[in-house]
Amino acid sequence: MRGLIMLSLFFASAVALAGADCNEYEVSDRMTVLELQKKIVNEYGFAIKTFKVDDNCYEIYGWETNESGEEQRVEVYFDMATGAIVKKEVD
Repeated sequence: MRGLIMLSLFFASAVALAGADCNEYEVSDRMTVLELQKKIVNEYGFAIKTFKVDDNCYEIYGWETNESGEEQRVEVYFDMATGAIVKKEVD
């Protein structure tokens, strides 16, 4: 039983560290949250459920419409200065 607990803690910590590797910027060099949210919706086409700052990345949990027209959940990390997608995970 103890081994099972240790194994589950190992995998939980590995998942928690699975974020993106974003560049660090001074606050004055970052896009504002509102600017990026507009870009996310208007240019990338994502619907935002949750928006947060994760270390040196902006991050969203939301949805996008895939090529077959179905909505799929996404987790996306963005560069704070350019708004470029750094990492995208689809459920």
